[in-house]
Amino acid sequence: MILAKGMENEESPDRSSVHYIKRPKRRLSRTRIVMCLLLIVAIPIFIGLANKAVHENADAIRQGFDQ
Repeated sequence: MILAKGMENEESPDRSSVHYIKRPKRRLSRTRIVMCLLLIVAIPIFIGLANKAVHENADAIRQGFDQ
């Protein structure tokens, strides 16, 4: 009996007057922001390491041809 009354209360028109405060949905979650910042830091480091490796290999190739 109590359960039926509870169901009736949920369907009553008075329920429509209750307004829930909704938090605005963030476009970026905290983890995505952290991952983007890590990428911003990591990409120049990897580019620098790749350039260093390329220059070292180029020097080794030049020395091989000079001999």
